[in-house]
Amino acid sequence: MKIVFFTFYFPPDLSAGSFRSIAFSQSLKERIKPGDKIDIITSHPNRYKAHLIEAQDVEFDEMITIHRINVPSHNGSMFSQGYAFLIFAISAFNLCRKIKPDFLIGTSSRLMTATLTWISASYLKKRYFIDLRDIFSETISDIFMQKNRLLGLITKHFFIKLEKYVLNSAAGVNVVSEGFPEYFENNGIDTSNWFFFPNGVDHNFVDFPAQKTGLKKSIKTILYAGNIGKGQGLEKVIPVIAKSLGFEYQIKIIGDGGAISLLRDLINKENIQNVELIPPVGRIELTKYYLEADILFLHLNNISAFKRVLPSKIFEYAALGRPIVAGLNGYSAEFMRQNIPHALIFPPGDSKGAVKCILDSINIKVSRNIVNEFVSKYLRVSIMDELTHELIGCIEDTK
Repeated sequence: MKIVFFTFYFPPDLSAGSFRSIAFSQSLKERIKPGDKIDIITSHPNRYKAHLIEAQDVEFDEMITIHRINVPSHNGSMFSQGYAFLIFAISAFNLCRKIKPDFLIGTSSRLMTATLTWISASYLKKRYFIDLRDIFSETISDIFMQKNRLLGLITKHFFIKLEKYVLNSAAGVNVVSEGFPEYFENNGIDTSNWFFFPNGVDHNFVDFPAQKTGLKKSIKTILYAGNIGKGQGLEKVIPVIAKSLGFEYQIKIIGDGGAISLLRDLINKENIQNVELIPPVGRIELTKYYLEADILFLHLNNISAFKRVLPSKIFEYAALGRPIVAGLNGYSAEFMRQNIPHALIFPPGDSKGAVKCILDSINIKVSRNIVNEFVSKYLRVSIMDELTHELIGCIEDTK
């Protein structure tokens, strides 16, 4: 059997999607039969301009062949990312057509990779499986709704129609948040063959060194690591938090994205000296920053679609054994309250609430037993093994 696996991001690129994709593909490799083959079709690293890494066009790993497609550089804007994906999709479709797979898989956050999987499978008259990491119709319409209500409604109607075609035709669909199915069911999409297997904790962060106690540091370090886009809304809270806390707190923000210039301009305009913007770094170097951190910070914008998501960063943070201060609402906030007692939650955009949580977090004692229980429950390799078990069942049903 030949399987094509579409994923726009794949290591050495840095993104939640790439980390999930490699774990997914490695787990699948362990379960397929001798003689079976997996062709991963992905892009060359392009997630961040500040962290571009060379990678081979074609790479072999036993039963896996990785095909990397060159895409135009983008500045993080919706248009430039859309153009980059279009170039990728054309080449990926043509490559898939030549491979002639028996089954297709797509892991997708912005629906476009899922759409590519659907189009390719329809052309080849084969079945396919979708790993869905976001609700695109709601996210994109919420963004447009802030500018023009009519445009937002038209956009939502169009993408819900597309989601119906893509998801109802799939042999199976996995979602990374239990907040997703209700939205799709309310919009007429059949979820009877859906699964829930979230993101998880990677081995890099298992048995992470505990935070040193008994040492009173004159300056506390607050760390955010991840994408810096409109979805994170860091520019709405970080400047106010930094000015309110003063020089007893140093805020380090590691990452890049479409809103980095906006955040940098605000920091410079307000002459804020206790915020450091650091370009994206690899996971080994990131671990060093995590070791130095006293508090881990997370924030999502106040958009209705984000009430349903479960960010992958939550799992990484939870395993580190540091207090977490998170601006979240909806499903992700409730998940943290139930599973991570060393997390303090404030409403998105509420800078005063964030400051209070940061000050309160200094007195939190993190239980290593609870951290270890969380890691054991949400170890990514175990989650991926369960997901691929269900996937293999979908593949067998199509034979």
